[in-house]
Parts: sequence; C-alpha cells; structure tokens
Amino acid sequence: MTTLFDPSRIPTLQQQERIRPWSKRTKKFDVTVALAVIVPLLIVVAMFQFSDIPDALVMVIYLPLQLIASGIAASLTKGKRGIGDSIIIVNAIGASIFSFVVIISVIWSLLSHGLKALSIPFLTQNSTYISPSTPLEYGGIAHAALGTLLIVAISALIAVPIGIATAIYITEVRGKAVPYVRFFVQSMSGVPSVVAGLFILTTLILTGAINTSAFAGGLAYAILMLPTVARTAEEVLRLVPDDLRTGALALGSTRARTVFQVVLPAAKTGIVTAIILGVARVIGETAPLLMTAGKNDATVTNPFSDPISTLPVSIFENVAQPYPDAVTRAWGSALILMVLVAILFTTARLIGRNKVK
Repeated sequence: MTTLFDPSRIPTLQQQERIRPWSKRTKKFDVTVALAVIVPLLIVVAMFQFSDIPDALVMVIYLPLQLIASGIAASLTKGKRGIGDSIIIVNAIGASIFSFVVIISVIWSLLSHGLKALSIPFLTQNSTYISPSTPLEYGGIAHAALGTLLIVAISALIAVPIGIATAIYITEVRGKAVPYVRFFVQSMSGVPSVVAGLFILTTLILTGAINTSAFAGGLAYAILMLPTVARTAEEVLRLVPDDLRTGALALGSTRARTVFQVVLPAAKTGIVTAIILGVARVIGETAPLLMTAGKNDATVTNPFSDPISTLPVSIFENVAQPYPDAVTRAWGSALILMVLVAILFTTARLIGRNKVK
C-alpha cells in the first residue's frame, strides 16, 4: 500500500530555517561582513581626526567607501545568492552602526557639556538678575521650562480635539470631503515651523488681536501638532475591527454612540500615543516661538498677557553669546529639553508595546 501523505516528512520550523539560502552563513562570511562594516568607519574616523579634509566632504566619501567594501565582501562570498545577501547585510549593518554612532555622539555631547550646568539653582531659579557673563552658580532655567510646558499644554488643548475629530471624520463619517481633508492634513505636515509662527504673528499679533504671549506660541505649536495627531489617530482608528462597529449598530446603537463608546475606547492607547508624538513633534521648535512667545527673564504664569521664555529660545540666545558660562547654560537647557523629549518618546513606545500585548 502506497502512502500518499506522510506528515512526518513536513520539515519543522527549525529545519526550514536551516534550508533557507540566506541562513547558510559561515565563519568566513561573518568575518568578511564585519570587516566590510568596520573598515570604512575606521577610515572615516581617521580622516576626521588626522586629516584637513572638511567634515562634510568626509561624510560624502563614506558612502562610496561603504559601497566598495560591500562589493568586495560580496565577491568573497560563495554563490550568486550570497552576493546579493552580502551587499544587503553589509549596507544594512553599516547604516545601523552609523546611526547608532551619531546618536551616541549627540548624547555624549549633551552629557559632557550639559552636566556642568546642572545644579539646584539652575533648575529652580529664573534669569531676572543675571547677564550672559554671570557665573553658573547664579540663575537658572525654571522660567523657561515652565514656559515650554505651558505653551505645549495650550497647543495640546487646541490641536488634540481637532486632530481626533478630523481622524473620526475621515475613518468613521467618511463624507464627500474626506479626500480634501486628508490632502489638507498631509499638506500641513510639510509646513515649515517658521511659517506657522509668521502666520500667527501677521494675523493675530500685529493686528492687535492677541499679545506676544504663551497663548500665541501655543497657537503656532498647534498648527504644527495638528497634522501629526490627525494622521496618527487616523491610522489607529483604522486598526479597530469593523466587527465592533457592526455589532454595536446591530444592537441599535447610533453612529455617534458607536464612535464614542465603542471605537474610541478600543483605540484609546493608540490615541494617547498620537498625542504624545504630537507633543514631541513641536516641543523643540524655536522659530515660531521667536515671533509669537518672545522672551522674558522673569517667571510668567499668565499665558495671555506677557511674553514668556522657553527652553528652545533660551538655547538659541545663550549659544550665540561669547561667554563660556552662557554657552554652558545653553548645553544644560538642551540636556533638559532632550530629557523631556526622551520621556515622551519612551512613554509612547511603552504604550504602543502594551497595546500590542
């Protein structure tokens, strides 16, 4: 009797992994790939340190070096499939290492320069009675940190409801204007930050409608935050299963009730992520604040009356000063701002991970 189907002959996942062409890696292949990644980086580092070649030109030279190294690695691997695999692997690993080195360099620069400014007075005082040449022991950035948080809060209060409402209209209402709304939102994503600040300056501040204040800065930030919140919330709402919608409608629920009691609760973690990403998008912008929020060395709590200082503007002003202490203050402000951004992105990452689980 002939057996037409033998389940024992079906390869397991481990066996399938072993028979895939790209999984046939030898020690020679790994060493070749490692050298193809490391050697161009070492050459570039040596050129940075020991040559007079401009830094921009060195960065331009890196890409051809990496391509040449990947080609050599491909020629040393066996088989036609190995050539394509080695080129992809070398370039992918090289790009990853290069990005990692850049990130570590930025973090190291912030820590090595910014930690010199950190102290209790730096975190708790304002800069009312100091000048750019004042020693680091006096004055701080508490007023600028408060101004940044105040402006971000105002922008979130404006942009988040509008962004979520826009996402609901695109995904749930699906009216005739959806293509135009989506095009408008996508177009806003490319608006330069300085244009947002200039718009608020010319239409509201110069006309006397509002003062240079935290509220004006919040309006400029809201223009930049809105497309990020709307597009991210739209993608999140699309992930909600249609079975939840149809089930609620089948039970007699209205469309509005379905949206607010079924769809939004199901997508709440993703919406929170959209809000955090929107805040992280604008928290470091400087250009709109120079024209809308202004500068104030004192601590301001009224968001409508007076100009207010922020961390980005504080960095912009101090880094241009000829005094070492002022530049150190700029590094300290940049470190605090980076910590705030890192907290926001980490929070968004954790929320997204919990959603997947």
